[in-house]
This record gives sequence, structure tokens and C-alpha cells, in this order.
Amino acid sequence: MKKHVEFGRTVQKLNTRGKILEAAHRLLQQNTSLSLETVAKEAGVSRATIYRYYSSTESLATELVLHLNVPDAQMLVDQQKSKPISKALLGIQDTYLGFILENESASRAFLGAILSATDTKLERGQNRLQTLRTYFEVAGKDLNPKLREKLTQVSVLLMGIESIIVSKDVCGLNDEQSKEMLQWVLKMVLKGCLDES
Repeated sequence: MKKHVEFGRTVQKLNTRGKILEAAHRLLQQNTSLSLETVAKEAGVSRATIYRYYSSTESLATELVLHLNVPDAQMLVDQQKSKPISKALLGIQDTYLGFILENESASRAFLGAILSATDTKLERGQNRLQTLRTYFEVAGKDLNPKLREKLTQVSVLLMGIESIIVSKDVCGLNDEQSKEMLQWVLKMVLKGCLDES
């Protein structure tokens, strides 16, 4: 009987956590700023309940981005490893930019949470970085290690929420124009780097 009760509580906790994450996602889609109180109200849970699950808006935003199915690094590498480097990196970039544009509000909230967080363990861009480093371990062994690292760094820059914010908010581009411009920049970088090697 005790195991049955524990299982029931676990399911209930997962359901509550899911309701909270879905409520936060809805609020972001409505361009409503997140606070634990507004998310609790939207989710139909008490303030005490939401604070049992999340100690801050930053922790909620961090989990929300993960909840939205961030592209899996190993899956991306497996999909791209047999392609030439240029096509592979552009394919990886396309996946990340697609994810960010589909989840732009949550991605912006995540970036804001990371930038304002006091927890030094929270880092941004780690999934992109891991994907690219894993890709180069598998498929880019013939490249100079310094060139591989530079390509990794510039590619991370061109496939994140940071570049989307600049292209849209500063340059005034729409989603399609932002994606085209960032893909063009990566193509030019790759052309220059690969011609150099």
C-alpha cells in the first residue's frame, strides 16, 4: 500500500510541475512577464505550491527551456556526421535557430534568467557548445585544433538566442530575415575558414 501511495504522490508532483511549466509557457506566448505569482495564478496552484517547486523565476525559466525539448546534442551529431563540414554546421545551425524562433519568448526568458542569476552554475549555450565539440570530435579530426575551436566558438555565436535578439531587436529583421542572415554569415565564415585550412 505504501508504494502505491508514494507512486501516486510522484505522479501528482509531476502533473503539478507540468501544469506550472505549461502555464509559464502560455504566459510567455502572451508576452506576459514571468513572476512566480503570475505563473501560480495561471496554473491554478497556490503561491506556496509553486515555491515548493521553484525558488525563483530563474529556476523556473531554466527548467521551462529544457521542458520545451531543446535539441539533443548526440542526435544532431548523428544526423550530421556523414555530411561535409559546411553542410553539417549549417544543418546544426538550422535546428537551433528553428528551436529558438519557435520558442523565442521562453528562450529570451531563459537568457534573462541566466544573466540575472546569482547561481554561478547556470550557464548558457552549453547544449550548442557540446553539440559542436562532439561533432568535431567525430567528423572534424582532419582540421587544425585551433581552427576547430574557432569554428566552434563562432558557430555557437551564430545559432543562439543572442544572435536572434540582435538581428531582430537591433537590425529590425523578421524571423525569416534573421535566419537567412545568420545562415549567410555562417556560410561566409565557413568558406573563409575551410579555404584557409
